[in-house]
Amino acid sequence: MKKPLVSIITPSFNQGVWLEQAIKSVLGQTYASIEYIIIDGGSTDGSKEIIEKYANQLTYWQSKPDGGQANALNIGFKHCKGELIAYLNADDAFDTKAVEGIINAYEVNQEFGIYYGLCRTIDAHGNELEGLKGDQTRFTDLAGKGMLPYMYQPTCFFNRVYLQREDFVNESYNYAFDYDLILSVAQNKSVLFLNREIASYRVHNNSKSNLHKIEAYKEKLSIQEAYSTSDFLKIKWKRFKLALAQKTGKIVNGKAAL
Repeated sequence: MKKPLVSIITPSFNQGVWLEQAIKSVLGQTYASIEYIIIDGGSTDGSKEIIEKYANQLTYWQSKPDGGQANALNIGFKHCKGELIAYLNADDAFDTKAVEGIINAYEVNQEFGIYYGLCRTIDAHGNELEGLKGDQTRFTDLAGKGMLPYMYQPTCFFNRVYLQREDFVNESYNYAFDYDLILSVAQNKSVLFLNREIASYRVHNNSKSNLHKIEAYKEKLSIQEAYSTSDFLKIKWKRFKLALAQKTGKIVNGKAAL
């Protein structure tokens, strides 16, 4: 019996210090029916040479200038044929049995929009910062409170049937396109949490989420406004606090410390 095909996309730009670990974590999966696509934005740090080492194991790859991370994901998406689609950033990594665990759940019930699991947070050197986190959630909580600590992007596998969009992610967002993607699926279909390790999420000084915390938080609020009309006043209050905090400098992790 033919096993479901899983498509995995890695967008990358000058992440060579971690890229090979990400690649190995995909190619080393215990589940075999995987197509792997790498979209590199024309890196100048040796990333292309790393990718070329594994070229014969990739379904598609390119290394040339693109329109950024969201655009890279959409380029990769056009090459995907899998029933489930995931993306692993070049600085993150999968657990060896991640895809096997996801597929086991998918084969039992294919009616979920997203399959996801536990994620650990690591630093630039791979040291654990936070242990495994994740839990079952639903659209109303995701829209009102955000993804964390319930759902971490590297653990998410999207059911192709319920990706009712021409592009994988909305390129009008630079930072929170993953949040928009998740909400767009979860508003119509239930999501399934698996109580098992799926991925490691890396936090480091040069990550987009670390360098642009305020901009990322503003995008998150914009997305919440679009999906969570019942929390309209709460979101407006958050925007007001952020604007005031920017004037006073009272900001912690991109949020107003007021």
